Amino acid sequence: MGMAHVLLAAALAMVAAAATVSAWPAEGIQPLSKIAMNKATVNLHGSAYVRATPALLGDQDEDTVWVTVKYGWENPSADDWIAVFSPADFISGSCPNPSRYPGEPLLCTAPIKYQYANYSANYLHGGKGAIRFQLINQRSDFSFALLAGGLENPTLVAVSKQVAFKNPKAPVFPRLAQGKTHDEMTVTWTSGYDIGEAYPFVEWGVVASGGNPTRTPAGTLTFSRGSMCGTSYSYTERRLTG
Repeated sequence: MGMAHVLLAAALAMVAAAATVSAWPAEGIQPLSKIAMNKATVNLHGSAYVRATPALLGDQDEDTVWVTVKYGWENPSADDWIAVFSPADFISGSCPNPSRYPGEPLLCTAPIKYQYANYSANYLHGGKGAIRFQLINQRSDFSFALLAGGLENPTLVAVSKQVAFKNPKAPVFPRLAQGKTHDEMTVTWTSGYDIGEAYPFVEWGVVASGGNPTRTPAGTLTFSRGSMCGTSYSYTERRLTG
């Protein structure tokens, strides 16, 4: 009887765990998936503002930095949120699709991250707040926006000036992997340089030997906006890959 109770309890625990796991996708736990970019509208408000500092990122060649964003306006709401956009110029008119079609989103791209404005404790009471965002070098500049209407009916009310890394095209985030043989190593990285701007190569060797390092040429791989499937993905949810 004791063993039966143990097995039954274990079975119930497994069922509960399975039910919990299967419920996660339905809850939309991927935060960016909740944003209805196709419903976004633009209504820039004179009393609203967004300011980001510092304007120059990575002045010591860092590829990850913290940015302080200060914002406010006269109609604060619990649904207001701050979004990070990259590239910085994301408002209709600068979109890469010159021949706009009915129903195309008014914003060129979706944000890469966001936070609710009332994350700052004084926002709902005083209409002003401040949030820090951690940014990584993504080969383009950034801007920050204050949006009302929540995630389901976003309305753009204010945009900051752009901030950018000192060298947005710098090679970053090297990755190592085992090659085809035991004595071969594959090195990959991301860069904003076009093949016509810079010659990619890996310099390697034994540091202690004092000899000249070896330079091995690297190939490049990327894909264009037209490679994406579907109009929505092509114009609002894709950024330059490097």
